Amino acid sequence: MKTVDHHGFSRVDAAVRMCENVLIIASPHFADTIDWASDREELPGLIVAACDNSAPVPFDAVAGASLVVIEIDLHSGSSLDRLTSLKRRFPNLPVIAAIADASLPLVRTLIREGVADVVSLPFRFEELLETAVAVLGQQSRSAKPDVRLAPMFAVARSIGGCGATSIATHLAADLGRLTSGNRGVAIVDLDLQFGSVADFMSGTGRGSIADLLSAEGRLDDDLIRSVARQAAENVAVFAAPDGILPLESVDTDRLLGVLDMLRRHYACVILDLPANWTNWTLSAVSAADLVLMVVELSVASLRQAKRRLDLFASVGIEAENIAVVVNRVQRRLFRTIDVDDVAQTLGHVVLGSVSLEEPLVGTAQDQGMLVHQLQRKSRFHADICKIAEQLSSRWLQSPAR
Repeated sequence: MKTVDHHGFSRVDAAVRMCENVLIIASPHFADTIDWASDREELPGLIVAACDNSAPVPFDAVAGASLVVIEIDLHSGSSLDRLTSLKRRFPNLPVIAAIADASLPLVRTLIREGVADVVSLPFRFEELLETAVAVLGQQSRSAKPDVRLAPMFAVARSIGGCGATSIATHLAADLGRLTSGNRGVAIVDLDLQFGSVADFMSGTGRGSIADLLSAEGRLDDDLIRSVARQAAENVAVFAAPDGILPLESVDTDRLLGVLDMLRRHYACVILDLPANWTNWTLSAVSAADLVLMVVELSVASLRQAKRRLDLFASVGIEAENIAVVVNRVQRRLFRTIDVDDVAQTLGHVVLGSVSLEEPLVGTAQDQGMLVHQLQRKSRFHADICKIAEQLSSRWLQSPAR
């Protein structure tokens, strides 16, 4: 890829000033024809990135752009894929597609994919300037106040039955208490086939996360409020669907869009993850600020946790974004495996440990209650509070980021 940077041009009016930092991504054949750029004042700071249609998007250049014009080759699947990748990485960045001989049905398809407008190839200065001004002007008029994304915590299980959902639900309740008077906490049950978050928390309502995943263009604050089930104070539950939803039916981009919307609506989002790993579950984990891996003090649990942590590393999730929670710890003097062994074996920080307190926890869940609702004081709840306070002090005491 080669990059040509044109700077230092005068700003002639407000419309022209909007067109600063326009990035054109085009194949060398078309990029080399943009020789009028250096002689024009109307596109100050224009950057032309020349790379093949099959090459990845130069994300470093995109990060500083106010508008991206990207060439689309209709005969190249990788060219269309990189448009999807660009919109996924920068969902709020306006994108103009540059296409040779674009048909009306194709233009409509691209608009549905999130493209703001279309220009023809080879590039013509007047068309490009007019389209760029129109797109940036529309974005300026419709722009909403910037809302920073709230922190998102993904709770993962090492093995089935390790109590990950118990940890997730009680953390949601305690973080809801700690964010009292704020926008509240959302807990999302992504175990689409066997999820039990709503049962454990007695969430009232009929909506589910499937309603948001199928909303497409109708996803807004009103729909979120109608789908959310009210559970503990200051906590909204987005339940698993009543019927079994095939895992392969989940669209990754749509799920990430839903999670992004929830992070704008609530002060904190907690994900209760399924036991099975798919592309969309890994994408959700990658989007999280912190992954909480729930383990037990058993060889089987630690072995499976190590496999999952290796999987996270293979998809680029940084070790610093993962912490371990040890569940069902028996407070006794002699143990075969202790908490220090967990940190050493897994190579990750142990955020906290949670006491084994049966039959109290099981009894509370059978009644659709949280432990502290059944018994005000317990070792289990005290341990959860310690973990919630650590998360709150790091992530929730300053404005959501």
